[in-house]
Amino acid sequence: MIVEASDPPLGFHRRWMGALLDLPPPGGAALAALLAGVALLLRSERTHGFLAAAVDGFDLVVHEAGHPLFGLFGWRFLTILGGTLLQLTPPLVAAVVFWRRRQAVSVAVVVVWLGVNLVHVGTYAADAQARALPLINADADGHDWWNMLRALGLLERCRAIGGAIGAAGWALQALAPAWAAGLWLRERLEG
Repeated sequence: MIVEASDPPLGFHRRWMGALLDLPPPGGAALAALLAGVALLLRSERTHGFLAAAVDGFDLVVHEAGHPLFGLFGWRFLTILGGTLLQLTPPLVAAVVFWRRRQAVSVAVVVVWLGVNLVHVGTYAADAQARALPLINADADGHDWWNMLRALGLLERCRAIGGAIGAAGWALQALAPAWAAGLWLRERLEG
């Protein structure tokens, strides 16, 4: 898109919308594979299947590695938050890489992965007050979100905070494949 000097600058949301629609549409086979893969992952999440266990296991290892990594900065709050930050980093970095390569289906796949992570983070955050989820460390005081939300004075709002994080995750899991399908459909309707 060429913008002339006299044209007003595009608003932030219009630039994002333009960037979202600017990627080349996926092929039909790639889109079908994306949709089938997302359906398989969601089913595996629901039934505690192997695919979900593999993804969750990887995310857990990355999460736990985030604590000592961010602990190098010497700030306790960041050490605790570091697990969640590092857990979200691989799908975010992958999304940027695939975006720059202009690979819409790959972007959608890793955004779904990010959404899965956010649903799990939301569940963990919502559990902060009850601390009922099983942890790697049996000490209930080691609950990341209990520590963070207590430090921020937000412990009583943990269910709302966790719900909002989880809702964002579910939205990403739905919107990413819909976006790729929309790119595919737009090309078919315009072509």
